Amino acid sequence: MAKLLPFTGHVVADHGAHAVVAPPYDALTPAQRTAMAAADPRSFLNVLPPAGPEAHADLEHTLHACRRNLDRLLQDGHFQAIPRPTLVVVALGAGADRVIAIVGDLEVSGFGAPGEAAEILPHERVDGDRVAQLVRYLEVVGVASSPVALTHRPHPAVTAAAAAIVADAPDVAFRGDDGMDVALWLVTDPARQADLVAAVDAAGRLFVADGHHRAAAVAAHEPGTGRVLSALLPADQLRVLPFHRRVHGLGEPLADMVLDRLRDRGLVPQPLPGAAAPDGPGRVHLVVAGTWWALDLRDRAVTDDPVEALDVRLAEREIVAPLLAATTGEAGAAGATVPVPAPQGLAALEVPDAVGIALAPPDVEQVLRVAEAGATMPPKTTYVLPKLRSGMLVVPR
Repeated sequence: MAKLLPFTGHVVADHGAHAVVAPPYDALTPAQRTAMAAADPRSFLNVLPPAGPEAHADLEHTLHACRRNLDRLLQDGHFQAIPRPTLVVVALGAGADRVIAIVGDLEVSGFGAPGEAAEILPHERVDGDRVAQLVRYLEVVGVASSPVALTHRPHPAVTAAAAAIVADAPDVAFRGDDGMDVALWLVTDPARQADLVAAVDAAGRLFVADGHHRAAAVAAHEPGTGRVLSALLPADQLRVLPFHRRVHGLGEPLADMVLDRLRDRGLVPQPLPGAAAPDGPGRVHLVVAGTWWALDLRDRAVTDDPVEALDVRLAEREIVAPLLAATTGEAGAAGATVPVPAPQGLAALEVPDAVGIALAPPDVEQVLRVAEAGATMPPKTTYVLPKLRSGMLVVPR
């Protein structure tokens, strides 16, 4: 069984933490992220691995700038050294909506690839280019600051052990600029650490909920010996949102072509009064040339395969593939599909000359069943909440 291990490093200083700790960066467009980072040099967005065009255009320059920005934050007192090896309990939110994570290191040898018999199971395949970029980040910047989110089926031992920690006053507490309440408890007492480790052991199998590429980068950077900074949350505290889809390069006239193609396949698009998310599995909403349509695909769902049962695969089979097959797009260029995280809103699907596809999310148990089957979801299927903030902790790697 994978054992949770204490780590050393730095924790964000209580004063000014709201400005330092980054919001969930994968919900931001590259332009939003660039603007937010430039607006406040304290933001940990200035230290995070690059995304978007700069990840390819000038990776080395960007990574060395990340390291300089990290050094400046450390030197300016925005972080405090953790005095001895620690586990950390993190609370996000308040009241009935508060979720609690236990953060520590896990040996990378416990993480498996899809289909492998491993202690920690993934549900997504990774992109090799992105893993290579994150490996280079570890080589140049040399820290972990965004814990990989792991989950397990709920267990009362975890609930009790975490509750005993959060009954005390936190070591760091702040409200982020996005309104999220965040609190951290440093657990340095060996006996209390042992209680947390035993509780996690009792919960059984661990699953990667978010951060497949970060875990794969550690495995490539330090094969067999590295450690993955991980945050463990019970599955009943997770919420899964979808990645919607936009399909580009379908040519003109877009609306007529799309509706005709769908009707040729025996589908019956129903007009909607405006933008709306689907209200359940098997229902998919489209936006074409500013008009929204509903499709009921439940009679075409596959239920005996955990991957093919997902709405994202249903949409790929019944909508995306037929549309891409119908045209090569302008100037002979093939059409392309772009994932759109749900937090960007349905308006992000309303792009001229594209088809927006709004999907219902899988539930958490579907995600776990895919992992247990040794299968993988299509890339960018799940947007898992809560998002552990980056820059709460800085751990050398």
